[in-house]
Amino acid sequence: MSAVASIEHVTYAYPGRDRPALEDVSFEAERGSLTLLAGPSAGGKSTLLRLFNGLVPQFHGGTLAGTVRVAGIDPTRTPARRVATIAGMVFQEPEAQAVADTVEDEVAFGMEQHGVPRDEMLRRLAVLLPAVGVDHLRYRRLATLSGGERQRVAIAAVLALEPEVLLLDEPTSQLDPDGADSVLEAIEGLRKQLGITVIVAEHRLERLLARVETVLEVAAGRVTAMTPREAGARLVAVPPVCELGRQLGFEPVPLTVEEARRAAAARGLQAKPANGAPAPGDELLRVEGLTVAYGEQVALQDAEFSLREGEIVALIGRNGSGKSTLFRAIAGLVQPAAGRVLLAGQAANGSVQSRTSFAGLVPQDPAIALYRDTVQDEIRETLKHRRSRQESGRVLDAWAVSELADRNPRDLSVGQQQRVAMAAMLAHEPRVWLMDEPTRGMDGPAKLALSERLRAHAAAGGAALVATHDIEAAARFATRVIGLDRGRIEFDLPVREALGTNGPRPTQIARAVPGAMVVEDVV
Repeated sequence: MSAVASIEHVTYAYPGRDRPALEDVSFEAERGSLTLLAGPSAGGKSTLLRLFNGLVPQFHGGTLAGTVRVAGIDPTRTPARRVATIAGMVFQEPEAQAVADTVEDEVAFGMEQHGVPRDEMLRRLAVLLPAVGVDHLRYRRLATLSGGERQRVAIAAVLALEPEVLLLDEPTSQLDPDGADSVLEAIEGLRKQLGITVIVAEHRLERLLARVETVLEVAAGRVTAMTPREAGARLVAVPPVCELGRQLGFEPVPLTVEEARRAAAARGLQAKPANGAPAPGDELLRVEGLTVAYGEQVALQDAEFSLREGEIVALIGRNGSGKSTLFRAIAGLVQPAAGRVLLAGQAANGSVQSRTSFAGLVPQDPAIALYRDTVQDEIRETLKHRRSRQESGRVLDAWAVSELADRNPRDLSVGQQQRVAMAAMLAHEPRVWLMDEPTRGMDGPAKLALSERLRAHAAAGGAALVATHDIEAAARFATRVIGLDRGRIEFDLPVREALGTNGPRPTQIARAVPGAMVVEDVV
């Protein structure tokens, strides 16, 4: 095979930045290969992807040294219109690349701009929409879709131009487990069928590590190439089954649940007895018979549950199941068709500001919560708006974003923006935290830090409702799990019953070692 994408001794620095984002990086991707970029947030993964489609430096500016080639052209000097048909990219924020009103129009837009004949456009639509799981959304407005649904649409829109190289930045960050599997399988099928070269940056490695041929660790602007097995043994943040293997000295380190299950069985591993969770305190939030509809579409139906002091409830479910709608209804951003919300026993009939003073909402897209020129200004603005006596420096330290205090939020990685959005929206320390996909774009250490913050908040008498598709992260912080399915509550269970071996959504460790849920249950 021949290299279809390559960079040689590339060093790149963004405008006004002292340190380069990439430093002396070299890499080749063979035609039809699948390469994973892994590493910490802000380590350079997105920048590396943007080299291949010319956004770096044509859009971002800055200084570039070295050579970049994609399918025989230099994307850093080739017009974006031409590069788009050769190297297509799906960004971390699919909302930012949408241009049309409906799903069909969005996927067709690029083909229209490049003069694809109508019959061929219809053929590609007929193949792609079912392949990425959005055929049933074909005539829906993008504004009515969940973040995960929009992510799938963005992937279809890029694939519609049949690029030689597909660049994916956190493609599963907003997808439910089944949706992530189906999208990755679709991409894998198209890769084999069309010979597309795929380069993907991702923090959630559970589904990818065993699929790829090469892993590039991208950290502090440096790149280290390794095999998937080496990555499972060496990366800082790895899937739980890899961590289990590392803790117990499995050789080789398992990459899949099946490999971990066989290794655990061979050693006769068993789960430790689980400690009981402390009893929750007073009720802080109650949802009674809540129904929300957008026109004729019912997004949430007859939802009922309560949230008490000390509880951290993970809210899970397929994309479009009603999680974000539930948050909007609690915060007063949408008017329910039926039912009510109670905060500390009182009907929540006040303004959005008064509701979120008690139940602070961190939205799924952090960019919509950030609009000041510096991170510190974001925190100060919240404290001023909420008339809080908290000190901005204390908030920055508590959320581990002090080093970003003077940075513009729009210049940060999505993972960093997520941390800043949480600090800003929760700076006034509300009793209840409503967090919509807070681990989106987060690396492993940031997820662990978030778990610690949630547990500390709960131990101090607060509570949290956290919508997430990251089951492995939820296993580390949740005390309960509520599952939504097509707008209805499917189950409401203690975390070990929901994510344990016999639960409806078992973790990797639960599937590998009966009775366990996280690595610490075995080691």
